[in-house]
Amino acid sequence: MSAKIRTRIYVACFALSLAVLGINMLGTGAQENSTMSASTTSDPPAVQDHLEAARLLAGSDPDFQGTLSLCLTPEAYRQFLAEGEKNLVVAPPTKVFDQLYYLGMNSVGSWALVTSDGIIQFDALDNAEEAQRIIVGGYKKLGLDPAKIKYLVISHGHGDHYGGAKYLQDTYHPRVIMGPADWDMIAKLPVKNAAGNLLPPPPARDMDAVDGQQLTLGKTTVTLYITPGHTPATISAIIPVTDHGQRHLLSFWGGTAFSQNSQALALYKNSLIRYIKIGQDAGVDGYISNHTWFENTYTDGKTDKIAKLQSRKPGQPHPFILGQSSFVRYMMIHYECLDAAQARIQAKASP
Repeated sequence: MSAKIRTRIYVACFALSLAVLGINMLGTGAQENSTMSASTTSDPPAVQDHLEAARLLAGSDPDFQGTLSLCLTPEAYRQFLAEGEKNLVVAPPTKVFDQLYYLGMNSVGSWALVTSDGIIQFDALDNAEEAQRIIVGGYKKLGLDPAKIKYLVISHGHGDHYGGAKYLQDTYHPRVIMGPADWDMIAKLPVKNAAGNLLPPPPARDMDAVDGQQLTLGKTTVTLYITPGHTPATISAIIPVTDHGQRHLLSFWGGTAFSQNSQALALYKNSLIRYIKIGQDAGVDGYISNHTWFENTYTDGKTDKIAKLQSRKPGQPHPFILGQSSFVRYMMIHYECLDAAQARIQAKASP
């Protein structure tokens, strides 16, 4: 992405966000994020430039602080994840839109999209036990019927997203959709990982996702895109929803964290640039993810979007719908952190 295009995107983000949200981003953007500061101050100038751009985009907005974790060094990011594993909490099963529900934790999550002819389930958590307890248990608390799951879309072939898929497939018999290269990838996985722990059994291979595929169930159509980089065939989606009958369009970016492989990072960047344009052209005005800390769906039950949704009063804006500028800001923080990762690799390769 050229500097000219990037500047134009930033100016648009700032102008729209300042006008719509009243956030003084320019005044707060230079403040150093506490998660990033301890682990990035030794980075070379080429990296620091991208870190500062990411901080500027995030400002002090709590919805973007988790996204900045993408800018951490690999070592610091692993520590960040390890600390998060010590404080896992199950989120209350939540109706987020008229037909979209969150079922998950303050780490990994899944989403259920209810249509006039059944349910499209996005992701399946870590294992069969979580799928049964958190997804199916959440369905029952929300008054949903898991037997109505018609499609199970697996965003990518990592165990924390496909881990409960076999249980859901065997129990409720939905069609399971995954990117073809990710089907191939999980078919080659060993029974145990390097630490000797059993890996979750993969679901039986079913449907291959196609780039640009329109998945229609009842009166609802979701568009799926193959966005390689996080895995060879990560699926991202554009999901239509309504809030009290008012239509909105959500981005679901399927694979967020970066590999430390230059080729994978290049693929990720190409996917990211393309997907930002897809979202802008489609009119996306909100976004969700399958790891809640990245966009603050559920973190502590106090300052996250679900907490804001539960305390929302009539006439107040929906916490997940902050306009197209917010979607672009979110994705451009990814972009700057990815550039920082590439710059770190280049710095290590230089004599």
